[in-house]
Amino acid sequence: MVKSFASRGNLLDSSTIEGLAESKNLDDMLVKLRGTVYADVVSSIEPPLTSNKFEMSFHRHLSQIHHKLMNVTPKNEILTAYYLKYIASNLKILLKGRAQNKSDEEISKHIDMYAEELIGRRDLIVKALSAENIEQTITLLENSEFGKNAISALDMYRKTGEFQIFDIFIDKAYFDNILSAYNILHKDDDRIRDIVSVDIDAYNSLVVLRGKLWNLDSSEIKRLLISPFFDLTERNLKAMMDAESVAESIKVLKGTIYHKIIFTKENVTESILGIEDGFRLMGYRRAFNPFLWDIDGTSIALGAIKLTELEMKNLSIIAFGVEHHLGTKDIMSKIIFLK
Repeated sequence: MVKSFASRGNLLDSSTIEGLAESKNLDDMLVKLRGTVYADVVSSIEPPLTSNKFEMSFHRHLSQIHHKLMNVTPKNEILTAYYLKYIASNLKILLKGRAQNKSDEEISKHIDMYAEELIGRRDLIVKALSAENIEQTITLLENSEFGKNAISALDMYRKTGEFQIFDIFIDKAYFDNILSAYNILHKDDDRIRDIVSVDIDAYNSLVVLRGKLWNLDSSEIKRLLISPFFDLTERNLKAMMDAESVAESIKVLKGTIYHKIIFTKENVTESILGIEDGFRLMGYRRAFNPFLWDIDGTSIALGAIKLTELEMKNLSIIAFGVEHHLGTKDIMSKIIFLK
């Protein structure tokens, strides 16, 4: 709990965030970050400076926070399950890159194995990177928690041609692990349920919407769902699957407890992205709640990790904006502050 509160206390305040957005260039932003908790990770960035390198350094900071919290809560299955997100992120980049026949050099630019190094799992990505094609890559993943889903993803990709299929199948493996950890120890913990339920409901609803967008049949979509269900019930999801179109499916979702985050747009793809952002923001808001009234260290640790992740995303937005010479006002309009 002490480390979790310390992590939350180290989050940058709004004036520091705005000061970073006012940076003249990435060199200026680097100097400013050296006066914050990000000093160590940004100091290792090698020139030439790019927003992608900054984002990787922010990921390293998040991995450090998460790893430290796991170390002070030994055998905490749910924190360990959430840590798989960093490995999953690298696997998504790798699989989509292989599917698009990108070179090793191009793929490696977007992969950082620091999170794997912290827990001694670097070999998984290294082996996968050594493969010559997508089929070999997936064969090398067979014995991992992502193996079965990676095989299914390749089959579905061949049918649809949609690269994002790999994201969904890797996410399914990731969230299956989270739900398993939740069911072992935390089923009666309301604060942890608040956080986990949004993640699972977001995954399930987006699977249905994207599945319909890609013309998958109901049986294929159903195979991708994660159960047991939370606030988005089996009945809700079935109604979404049975809807005549993606737009109608979104209307069904708008009739659930998540109606406040559903904003329809003329383009259904933009609507889906907006819904994804809405779920993500709700998850960050719920991550703040344990600090208000909880006495359980696990929910507070999860909250600290989620809030650090939000800060990482905000800093990445700033780095991108500074690199592309966007104005401070434009950059700040994209920053998420929890109210």
